[in-house]
Amino acid sequence: MSANRLQLDFAQALDAYLRYAPRLPQVAPDAVPKATDYVDNLLAIADQFDLIVFDAFGVLNSGQSAIPGAVKTVATLQEMGKKIAVVTNDASSSGEAILARHRKRGFDFDNNSLISSQQFVAPLMGEYADISHWGAMAPTDWPFDILPGRVQPLGSDPALYDAVGGFLLIDSDSWTDTQQALLEQSLKDNPRPVLVGNPDICAPMGDFLSVESGYFAHLAGDASGVMPQCVGKPYHHVFEEVLKRHPGVDRSRVLMVGDTVHTDVLGGLASGIKTLLVHQGGFLDGQDIEGVFARSGLRPHFCARAIGHGIEDDEDGIAAKSA
Repeated sequence: MSANRLQLDFAQALDAYLRYAPRLPQVAPDAVPKATDYVDNLLAIADQFDLIVFDAFGVLNSGQSAIPGAVKTVATLQEMGKKIAVVTNDASSSGEAILARHRKRGFDFDNNSLISSQQFVAPLMGEYADISHWGAMAPTDWPFDILPGRVQPLGSDPALYDAVGGFLLIDSDSWTDTQQALLEQSLKDNPRPVLVGNPDICAPMGDFLSVESGYFAHLAGDASGVMPQCVGKPYHHVFEEVLKRHPGVDRSRVLMVGDTVHTDVLGGLASGIKTLLVHQGGFLDGQDIEGVFARSGLRPHFCARAIGHGIEDDEDGIAAKSA
């Protein structure tokens, strides 16, 4: 991770999600539960669901480490015959790399389990057939060959910002204030599409919240009037793909598990599925949960400290899978 990467505290992150809520998917008032059922852990309600959809950061892991109890909980669900999906806004990594990291933590996910926002970037670009040259917020070693047209990583040369027909915001790890200023000025001078592969404003990284591509996309929108177009949670692409992969599961038997109100809960509610919010080790760790619900006008069906609260992981099993 870049030493220059911007970080947010909780208040700043929540204020940003609330400020940009009108740009996110909208939920009908009658789709929001009137009350939230606080439960011990995910296993306490697992019998109500056939398909369980997990966010990764803040639910399965915080930074590089699995959240205590998560590995055992997921393994127990798999033993019960529950269908599992993992959805992530990590557009900077290939599916294989993401799965490898989860397996190292002790999770046993197969290729069909993972749905990444990265897979929706190329189809979104395809809606702009007249644009053949894109500038990308991404490291120079990102696999640009998986995308259509010519894609170049944006650096410090203003001429490149002005030359491209559109922008892709994928990975903000090494993004700087100088690059952000160049992006905003170029968009002011010549408005063009801004496509976002990771719409998250922040992500829990252990002891801090890292600023993600979605935050910079909204800042650019504020400065230029060009509204970002996003794929990934909470937008519909991810949830439609989950349901498409499991056509035999009734929507009422699907549960979205996440750690943020404005990505995981919002996306689940907008898709008509039940939601569980966790708050230990993730975005809401140590916060006034009901206060967040009141400010946002959103709440989940269920809430727990963690999916595996009170459940001890099998350290020997984790070590064996990590070897």
